Amino acid sequence: MTRRGAAVGIGVAGGVLLVVAGLVQATLGAVIPDWTGDKLAPVGLGLVTVALGGVALLAAHRLRRPGAMWALGLLGPGLLSLSTVGVLAWAPAALLTVAAVLAAMDGGGDAVRTLAGEPVRVLLTVLAAAELLMAAGAAPLLALIGGLGGVALLAATWLRRVPLGPHIGLALLGVLPFAGAAWTGLVPVLLAAVAAPLLVVVRDGHRTPAASVR
Repeated sequence: MTRRGAAVGIGVAGGVLLVVAGLVQATLGAVIPDWTGDKLAPVGLGLVTVALGGVALLAAHRLRRPGAMWALGLLGPGLLSLSTVGVLAWAPAALLTVAAVLAAMDGGGDAVRTLAGEPVRVLLTVLAAAELLMAAGAAPLLALIGGLGGVALLAATWLRRVPLGPHIGLALLGVLPFAGAAWTGLVPVLLAAVAAPLLVVVRDGHRTPAASVR
């Protein structure tokens, strides 16, 4: 088996385990708090973790293609899940980290070049991670809003073939609801204020090459 093939298999296993961990958090989080991190919003964080598992599965599937950038789609959900489902995240986080390392080793030069050429997307990824971390410690409803917003922000940042309408919807879902629900806090509002123009830059930058071909 090739290094990339191993990364795909391990990434899929980690993504599936992360989805299962999210479902356990959403349904049994209040019953087994020692295993799920004793969170204030187990249902919301469980759903967020399921979404993170979906991102990891998508990233593992995309690893079948050349390039190593989707390694970030494995590493990010794995690390973030440590703050959403407690001990249940240890196994999937470890698997996703190993898969990300294998993918990066297989195409590390490509990953570095892409990161260097995509500073706006890298910054948006950091902002999405910050939103997810804030959601992990918030009250139940706010945790759900922030968690879904963080996942939507990641999707709007990295999914390049999404039509304009759905892309705008993902971008709005990524920044506005959490800022509106947590408007008394300065950080969520600042996050939305910084992310919104960056999302416009990402969309315009993605559209420009196609326009030039025409």
